[in-house]
Amino acid sequence: MTGGSHRAAARSVPGGDVALPVLVLYERALENNMTVMAAYARAHGVALAPHAKTTLAPEVLRRQLAHGAWGITTASVTQAAVAFGAGARRVLVANEVATALEIREAIRLLEVEGRELYVLVDSVAGVELLEEALDAIGGDAEIGVLVELGVPAARSGARDVATGVEVARAAAPVRGLRLAGVEGYEGVISSERTPDALAAVDAYLADLGRLAEVVIREELVRPDRALVSAGGGKYFDRAVEVLGPAVARIGAEAILVLRPGSYVTHDHGFYEAVSPLSGPPDGRHLRAALELWAVVLSVPEPGLAIVGFGKRDSSYDIDLPVPLRWVARASGTSAPIAAEVTGLDDQHCYLRFDPDHPLAVGDRMSFGLSHPCTVLDKWRTVLLVDDAGVVTGEIETAFH
Repeated sequence: MTGGSHRAAARSVPGGDVALPVLVLYERALENNMTVMAAYARAHGVALAPHAKTTLAPEVLRRQLAHGAWGITTASVTQAAVAFGAGARRVLVANEVATALEIREAIRLLEVEGRELYVLVDSVAGVELLEEALDAIGGDAEIGVLVELGVPAARSGARDVATGVEVARAAAPVRGLRLAGVEGYEGVISSERTPDALAAVDAYLADLGRLAEVVIREELVRPDRALVSAGGGKYFDRAVEVLGPAVARIGAEAILVLRPGSYVTHDHGFYEAVSPLSGPPDGRHLRAALELWAVVLSVPEPGLAIVGFGKRDSSYDIDLPVPLRWVARASGTSAPIAAEVTGLDDQHCYLRFDPDHPLAVGDRMSFGLSHPCTVLDKWRTVLLVDDAGVVTGEIETAFH
């Protein structure tokens, strides 16, 4: 099957009715997270363009759009095609586009009436590359561009406000481009919420606001069409706090676009620790929606179990998986388990547990995960389940 959510016969993941390992997505948690983030955006008067790279699942993108997303963010023009196919009218490619092939594909995507596509530029050379490709292609399509402000020694982006202004001046007159505003990603600065980390994030966002105000003052961007975009999964609250006033000064019709992606599934590790919307499961905070289920393959020595999943199935770049529940094969008993994942091979998980616990070969376990962006890209199909773990459908991803 390709694309979408498909109803399936009643099968229980905890009950052993599906092949393991398997990644599951809890439908009520997914709905909660989209509702919570949409409410946050409305309450703060900002637009939401969730980053598709977290799931790259057309069905999830459709649901995010149905919850009022202004558009969808992607990491590439290839991903933009997936977002447009899911029904997005606006796609923000939060990256530079540096090949004529991608630019031709971007123009092709804009052949559908009503679509808007935005890409980033951070250098005069990048502007010249876009201009050369657009001149060769011809036609009347218009690609929106945002000047990216970066951070020294980090990834892409003009290294200071003055350079960003030079890039904007170069982009503004180019036929086939529409300079739409400025963009930045504050997540490269830190992954903590200490006072020093937040102060550094705020200082960077203040510079981004200054860049936006300069390009408006020089009439390089029309105030009524101006976009300012920042706000990944860690610091979108700081983007609202710091950039909100700058956008208001630009004009009533200027838009602040947030681009978090991880909120849609949240997690049991990294984002639970850093997200501004972490908290109790009370309908106002995000909930971890992903779990990995696997079977105990071996208990080769007291207190050590080998579980049937590994780096091919789970994220491990920030945190190792967290054991959540144990289901005994013989009795069906289900309970939380105090255990620790100490390592992963390609297909095997090393689990340390109390030697007195009755964990046995053939038992099933669920694991919480950290950093969903490096989980879902490992799966082509994710099972959608209810709170009891009964399969309600399938979500297919479009990773290549």
